[in-house]
Amino acid sequence: MFRNRYLLPLGLCLLAMLPMLREAQGGVWAPLTDEVNFQCDNGITAQGYSVYVVGNHPKLGDWDPAKAVKLSPVAYPTWTGRVEFPSADDGKDVEWKCIVRNETILTDVQKWQGNPNNIVKLAFRTTSIGRF
Repeated sequence: MFRNRYLLPLGLCLLAMLPMLREAQGGVWAPLTDEVNFQCDNGITAQGYSVYVVGNHPKLGDWDPAKAVKLSPVAYPTWTGRVEFPSADDGKDVEWKCIVRNETILTDVQKWQGNPNNIVKLAFRTTSIGRF
């Protein structure tokens, strides 16, 4: 009973402050997401081809190379990129691979990373590395 007398007014006060907090962040609420920094090493490509990450999650194309996420060659032949996942997937294991795919013909996959699949556990921020 003693706690309820103080928690209810405190909760109402916090609810009243929500509009002020939203304005302090530029008027936009940003939901928390899980971020994975993917890295593919030894991604040697020919002109017109790039390295992509594909996996068993909708954000990674559900194993469809045409929906894979393109990485950037920051230190060629190492390719990196960041993918955001809904925080509802926090703690979930995601399997993925590096592929070398044609940039314009989405079904033209030149190379798949060998077995086994890479696995990353989704967390607030994490890095996962694959290698050809």
